[in-house]
Amino acid sequence: MARTVLVGGTVVPVDANRRVLDPGAVAVDGDTVVAVGPREQVLADHPDAERIDLADHVLLPGLVDSHGHAGHSLTKDLVDGAGNDWLDLVKEIYFEGSGTEFWRAESRLAALERLRAGVTTSLSYVGSMPRVDDPKFAAAATTGYREFGLRHVVAVGPPDGLPVHATDPDTGTETTIDLDRAMATTEAVVDELDGAENGRLSVAVAPSSLVPETDDDGQATAASVEQIRAVLELATAEDLPIHAHAYEGEVAAAADAEPEILTDRLSLAHCAGISSEEVALMAEHGVAASTGPLTHAYAWDRFPVVVAMEQGVTVAVSTDGSAPDRSFDLLSQGRIAAQLQRAHHGDTSLLPAGRVLESMTVDAAAALGLADEVGSLAPGKRADVIAVDRRSAKLGPHLDAGLTVPRLVHYADGGDVSFVMVDGDVRLRNGAVVAPEAPPIETVLEDAAAAAETAIDRVGAADALEPHPDLWGAVRYGE
Repeated sequence: MARTVLVGGTVVPVDANRRVLDPGAVAVDGDTVVAVGPREQVLADHPDAERIDLADHVLLPGLVDSHGHAGHSLTKDLVDGAGNDWLDLVKEIYFEGSGTEFWRAESRLAALERLRAGVTTSLSYVGSMPRVDDPKFAAAATTGYREFGLRHVVAVGPPDGLPVHATDPDTGTETTIDLDRAMATTEAVVDELDGAENGRLSVAVAPSSLVPETDDDGQATAASVEQIRAVLELATAEDLPIHAHAYEGEVAAAADAEPEILTDRLSLAHCAGISSEEVALMAEHGVAASTGPLTHAYAWDRFPVVVAMEQGVTVAVSTDGSAPDRSFDLLSQGRIAAQLQRAHHGDTSLLPAGRVLESMTVDAAAALGLADEVGSLAPGKRADVIAVDRRSAKLGPHLDAGLTVPRLVHYADGGDVSFVMVDGDVRLRNGAVVAPEAPPIETVLEDAAAAAETAIDRVGAADALEPHPDLWGAVRYGE
């Protein structure tokens, strides 16, 4: 028998039958969903369970943010309007100016934002590209997810541009990271973190780029081939997912150099500028894509989302958050992803609301290799549930259950999430955080500000806080 019944309201489980239950209920025993069905039936089957009244809400599976970056919550809007200067600056901050307290403080702020936005599962690189001189930084970057009780995938692997220099400001130690060091650190992170926190923490072997270097003919260099093989060997040996950024030509280069890397174990972020032939390769081999509609990568070159979906590629919408100019509010970004496709193709029929919701739940879970655990509400899956409060002007009026999914996708955002359960534990209730192991919110904010200021000072980047001279009145930065 269930210990708890979440009493809807409307329940959108995103299950195999794509039911909309109005009213519905979700029964939970421990960390597992045991029943999802019509409200009266579930209550009758579990008469002694604690009841949580969510009658004015829409219950959903917890959202899955399939691509993001640790560190970014402390580098928002730095060098605003300066484009690639931001990437150069945050690389310096992450590899030269950030100690373990930076990663702890940032993870608390990031986890808190994701929790409030209804994101119960997320993936983050440890930095803009992985910091792998010492496994302690990856461990520190899980602090907030542990304390707030969220599910998190630590993305760690070789950074681009090997060898890469790193300084540990805690000890003064300087390290030159080569491929051997990167893989040894990645393996140490796997040993320490994969499966921790009752399985809520896991690790993806995640090079910054699928193919970091190509020659003039578009072929992977010898160093790139060596890295691909090292990544594939570790992921296969440990049965782990692989995650990487990929841009024009990288999928084709990987297929030529080491075709075994293209499997359903692999998910690729951005995929900006990839060719139709590369989309076909992804579809053939089960490679998933994670597209961020608010990313600079998408502004520079688009990913053919519609073509990929039509060919059978699993496509997830992600935030790539939360910097330099976007948030972790995944729910609000699904409709932006859809509108970008409609505008590009001149076709407002593209990407129905249900498909958009799938891209932030069940498809995103599949992209990360977690489809058997999360992404939908079904018996046997983890009890990760969110509830959207529909008692607002923008979400009203409630006329018919058939309009529930379009109303959520077209109008709701993370601020409408008032209840979050992860692994059967309530983490947000009536909009208030329930995380006894986490510091008070005021402390999270104060520590985040102090850690950001310290890191910026260490790399001598105080001028990055100055407003851009073209902030007001100009059509573009740098006129």
